[in-house]
Amino acid sequence: MVLPRKRPAGRAAQQRTRRASPGVGGLPLAGACGASWERLRSCLGQRVRKGQWPGVAACVFVDGELRFLEELGHADLESKKPMTRHSLVRIYSMSKCVVAAAVLQLAEDGLLGLDDKLSDHIPAFAAPKVVVEGHDGLPDFQRMVPAKSPILIRHLLTHTSGISSGLAPELDGPKHRSARERAWAGIYEPLVNSIDRNEIKDLAQWVQELSKLPLFSHPGQHYGYGYSYDVLGHLVELKSGKKLQQYLQQRIFKPLNMRDTAFDLCSKSSSRSQRLSVLYRYTKSAKWGSDGKRFHLVRVDPPRKGSCSRWSSCKVPSAGGGLSSLEGGLLSTLDDYAKFLLAIVSGGAHPKTGARILLKKSADLMQADQIDLLPGQRGPPKSARPYDDRGLGLSCIGELQRKGAPSWGRWFDGTPGVRLWGGAASSAFKYDPNGGCPILALVMTQAFPQDDGDTITSLVQGVRKVIASERKLSS
Repeated sequence: MVLPRKRPAGRAAQQRTRRASPGVGGLPLAGACGASWERLRSCLGQRVRKGQWPGVAACVFVDGELRFLEELGHADLESKKPMTRHSLVRIYSMSKCVVAAAVLQLAEDGLLGLDDKLSDHIPAFAAPKVVVEGHDGLPDFQRMVPAKSPILIRHLLTHTSGISSGLAPELDGPKHRSARERAWAGIYEPLVNSIDRNEIKDLAQWVQELSKLPLFSHPGQHYGYGYSYDVLGHLVELKSGKKLQQYLQQRIFKPLNMRDTAFDLCSKSSSRSQRLSVLYRYTKSAKWGSDGKRFHLVRVDPPRKGSCSRWSSCKVPSAGGGLSSLEGGLLSTLDDYAKFLLAIVSGGAHPKTGARILLKKSADLMQADQIDLLPGQRGPPKSARPYDDRGLGLSCIGELQRKGAPSWGRWFDGTPGVRLWGGAASSAFKYDPNGGCPILALVMTQAFPQDDGDTITSLVQGVRKVIASERKLSS
């Protein structure tokens, strides 16, 4: 609920009114919420009503003003704890955007260049080998060839480093994987197992172990979503002389007053554990806790009421969102993450407090298509783009819809200029420049499997219609 209705309809409406907050992301709610905005709630509430999500907290900023805020359902179904903008959630891959900002800070400080060779900073990557694909499409580990070019820092930013990732069985759940996919992901299986067995002491050791493994492709040639940002996280540690959590706290979280964002529950105030949302899986599989007959939400973390979370402590912070078979990435809130995104899309400084984390040129670079900036006289190959689609690029705040952007699937709607990203537990955001009236929409929940993009896309499409309607009425 954004503003209290004059006549709340029933107990549910009254509860939502009491939970409503006056603002989010450091900005107050701007103006009244009309009927057109109210209709957007059905889009957000659909998965909650169907029992697919436990709850949702979401907000929309239009032209720098908070126009919409919803807090619906529960952060903990068993305890009936409400979902709010302060509920702590596992953002998984949305951690990458924060780490990208840290890398650009290091570039501003003159500590690295985005086109530097990775080996200039981490010598273990000086002579990478690439595993050859056999006639059957599977990796032939008996055949390794030297990489045709060195790994650049920009390759890491664009997932074109040749470094992919292993499977995360507890995260993926019952998702089917082909034999070919399992074989290529098997390159990293020993590394995932080492994390699960608590054998890796810190991010530095993890990166050293990663450097011993072959690449799946030559740098700059193929988009391969994986551990590139985890390497960047260690690069931040090396160049700053600080642990990743410490650096992010000092250079990003503290300036923006992101009081709840950290890699685990131990890093900040003890009250955070009381606000940790339960992570659920929507499944009918008996293997994953259901009855094998019908779909419903099953607890994943903490596994039982009163038990400890896998995010209680963290030795090896995952800058990319996940190194183990389940846990990884930052814990954050709708309120905190909105502050970060607002700073990035507002030229590097928070629009209200003025707290600056990046120069304007760096904030603009965060939003630019990094794949366009890859070296090469003929430009990047089609295979270096997400889904091999020339209509898609990759910025430091997610995939970028270019001219000719696809409209297939649920994530993409064909509108050029939109940046979008999400996390494995169904958190997501979109930023749409929208012809000079920018839209920033952010959705937080805690449910596997990851949302197919339909919720955030439908929300943004609905906001565009509301804006168009408001313009028509005012003209």
